[in-house]
Amino acid sequence: MDLRNYKICPWPTVGRLAAAAVALLLWVGSAAAQADADAARALVSRYLKAVYAQDYAEAYRYVSKRDQEAKSAADYLRENPSFTGPAAELARGLAQRIEVGPLSFTTRGDSATVRFDISLPDANSPALGKLFAGFDPDELNRLTPEQRRRILDAVAEMARTGSLPVVTGEESLELLKEDGRWAVFHNWSEAVRVFFHAEVKEGLPWAFEPVQEMVLAQPGETLHAAYRARNLSDRAVTAKARHLDTPKEAAARYLDIIQCFCFLRQVLEPGQEKELPLVFRVDWDTPREQGEFHVTYQFYPRDKFPGENGGTAEAQAQAQVQAQVQAQARGTLEVRVKDHRDAIDDFRGVDLLLGKLRLAPDARLRSSDPGWLELTPQLDRMDLTRYKDGKAAATVYRGVLAPRRFAAVDLQVAEIRATLAKTGAPGKVKNAVKPIRLGFEIKPGATTVVVLDLELLDLSDHPGRGYELLIKGYELYEDGRLLRRIPPA
Repeated sequence: MDLRNYKICPWPTVGRLAAAAVALLLWVGSAAAQADADAARALVSRYLKAVYAQDYAEAYRYVSKRDQEAKSAADYLRENPSFTGPAAELARGLAQRIEVGPLSFTTRGDSATVRFDISLPDANSPALGKLFAGFDPDELNRLTPEQRRRILDAVAEMARTGSLPVVTGEESLELLKEDGRWAVFHNWSEAVRVFFHAEVKEGLPWAFEPVQEMVLAQPGETLHAAYRARNLSDRAVTAKARHLDTPKEAAARYLDIIQCFCFLRQVLEPGQEKELPLVFRVDWDTPREQGEFHVTYQFYPRDKFPGENGGTAEAQAQAQVQAQVQAQARGTLEVRVKDHRDAIDDFRGVDLLLGKLRLAPDARLRSSDPGWLELTPQLDRMDLTRYKDGKAAATVYRGVLAPRRFAAVDLQVAEIRATLAKTGAPGKVKNAVKPIRLGFEIKPGATTVVVLDLELLDLSDHPGRGYELLIKGYELYEDGRLLRRIPPA
């Protein structure tokens, strides 16, 4: 389980449970066994709160010594930047609202698996996003002590009145007993090794090296790394980098470079040194036998970068080959939305404010589980009444992905703003759009299109119900060919 998914930005959306007081472990046995289970519960609660608040120095204290031998505190904190100052204070205050209720505690000698319910504040909610200035650390660090106190007071009032937005679910952690005490066990020594290499090309007068030559990454983790570059010349130099990943096929499928300094040209003044950050992730479904990746960054002078400004013929040829390999190794996914037409004519407008688009590689994943691939729609809002004829559809997402299979789709609708056709008054529509099982495959060089068919129903003849929006079905296409339609037309 990647508990980093629970830090303040971002969080996954999970199924709803009642937010109750912290529950005791359902662990039946002697008084000593109960005390042991209680100690484990307390450890899990402290660790989760630290990770949620991005207080990684605190979280590292609860990690097993065996893990700490594999990954130092300095490396861990470099890979997981923490909040500081007032932002950290506010994050810790919000983290105290987390409630953990373990369900079971299974021991195997000095190791254990603990499964638990978790309820935590939903930072993706509009209410908390507005209150915490979008969880922008710079904005939070500019707040006065009085402003910070009012924010935490508002959270306390939400909790008191039951209006605090929360996300809930069931999760698990592995523990290890060391010196009579439980610790969180990540098994970092068996993690995927990502090696970083550096090269300067075409006479670039720079010193260039990775800050950390190797990072241990558990599948599903999003981690930070960095390189260091220094201009050795007596003049300003502009350069640009590219990265080569090996093994090529496995890296194209399982290694994601999320944020990279190679996207921009870099300018260093004479003698200037700069740290260049990057963010990467090893996919959740990376096979166990895929033990390592190698990432090489090559810096070129601006005028000799492959394919730019007359770069060398050899470099241009290499760039073309690499571009062809990357294009062939990836496929295109497009997600569209339309209306199935039921009660849509009752409305003048039905504006959907869209959240994340999530894809699950395993149909057994619940919405609360880690392992969902999160994508950001290019269309963040749409008027559903424009797509009610069954023909037109709004394209909410189009992007290039590594080849892989998916088994479920979750298009999150953050808010529905509806206007009634007859009166022009606001109409209340309940959001009943949920994840659906939908098996499809992203194939190299192919375009996969998923059309989600929404339906707005009038359920006012059912006591206590009104208008509801849900997913009626879907259509699945590959390179323009219809593969499946549910329900059939």
